[in-house]
Amino acid sequence: MIKARIRGIYSQSLTQILLQNHFEIVQPTQEVARRFGLPVRNDIPDVDIWDRSDLQGIVAIAYESVLKRLNDVLRRRLGWVITRTPRVAKSSIYKGYILGRDEKTGYMKVDLGEITGVLPEKGLKLGSYVMVQVRAHDYGKKAPVLSSSITIPGRAVVLLPEPVVRLSTKIKSQETRKSLLELGKKVREHMEKWGVLWRTAAKKLTEEELRDEVEDLLDIAQGIHSKYDELDHVGILFEGTSNADIEFPAEVKEALDKTRGKIRPTINHHHFYKSAGYASLVDFAELVIEDKVGDKRYITSKLEKVVSQDMPRVNDPINIEHVKLDGAMVLLGRGRVIETSSQGLVLRRQFRYTRRKLKIAKKYPNDVDVPSDEGDYALTEAIHGAKTLVTKYYSREGELKGTYVNINTGIEIYPSNGAAPSKIRYIDLEIDVVAPVNGEVRIIDQHLLKRAVQRGFITPEMAEHAKETAKTVYEEFTSK
Repeated sequence: MIKARIRGIYSQSLTQILLQNHFEIVQPTQEVARRFGLPVRNDIPDVDIWDRSDLQGIVAIAYESVLKRLNDVLRRRLGWVITRTPRVAKSSIYKGYILGRDEKTGYMKVDLGEITGVLPEKGLKLGSYVMVQVRAHDYGKKAPVLSSSITIPGRAVVLLPEPVVRLSTKIKSQETRKSLLELGKKVREHMEKWGVLWRTAAKKLTEEELRDEVEDLLDIAQGIHSKYDELDHVGILFEGTSNADIEFPAEVKEALDKTRGKIRPTINHHHFYKSAGYASLVDFAELVIEDKVGDKRYITSKLEKVVSQDMPRVNDPINIEHVKLDGAMVLLGRGRVIETSSQGLVLRRQFRYTRRKLKIAKKYPNDVDVPSDEGDYALTEAIHGAKTLVTKYYSREGELKGTYVNINTGIEIYPSNGAAPSKIRYIDLEIDVVAPVNGEVRIIDQHLLKRAVQRGFITPEMAEHAKETAKTVYEEFTSK
């Protein structure tokens, strides 16, 4: 069974899902252990799961096969999960081939077989082979950054390419640090050029277990160098662990709410409120509801009233977070709220001194910049949970130029947090519908949707749903 360690605002829902799909939960928090009756196990996890920094999903680190299993389970149970994994795993070691210097960065381009990486080192001969390791990766656009300084990572120890003994800064106990330093010096006596870095997991293992892992890693290192010598072409020598960036749009948060509701009393929009920064308020409300289930509606209404005070009002500034499937976040021009309702809001964005890509203009190709007169503006309607964001473009005289319908995951409208204004957030599904006045209605960017499926960001079923949405919108315009 795959062993998982989970932390963060999604931990209880994810624990429920993974337990039902034959994962083991190790090192559970006290609350999770109590809720699920789990033993306190200190096993080293096969997959580590924690919140994204913006609380819009999770990050998981594991070997590729484990991440695939995790992703399959989450997509089957939760539906609209957006998954981004790097094309090459961090810490993977390759026999690479020097292609030459990259003009933009000045780094050396290295052919890894499946992808080209960049190596920020000098003095390398064009056309020669080199052993490299992935130090940093990107989920979609940039080439992975490589290094010729090779480390061999294990679960509790990392072999370093220099004769040193180091410890994870997360190991706080002075007694533990002292014993690990002493052990490191002992094992270093038999390691020639290698050094050791004790990882956090080392504090949970015995000396014998740590020695065994060091020996295993030395064998792996020898095997890597042997394979490098034997291989007469580029290729992978060692598979490292990958980071999966797994985003939870509105649809997934709702599914997680339902899952959590089977464990304990859960307010509506639990995970949305927590991702919006109301974790303490939500926890308090649910503690009260757990003791007084009959008061759930009353307590929920009071929580909603508190949150509503921070929601956007007429004349408030508001941002639009237009999140691309590869993870890039485009902050569209700030708007101002001109209308609100229980369903959503309408905002106005003014265009000044700009040359905008007006895809609604029939006579211009999609990728050609055309001038937009100063004073042009747009009205955008954002409805809670809607799978489209509708924007109407006007001239400064108020004449409608056309309508742009963005196809996306469910729209979320977030309250202001004091430091930043309110925001509209969704994940763009690439495909869109444009309807210029007195022009041809078109569905555009379908090739980008296809590319997103190829990269594994979304499933073919999700892409098909986006196409059907776009088709419905198109037919609504053409039937008028």
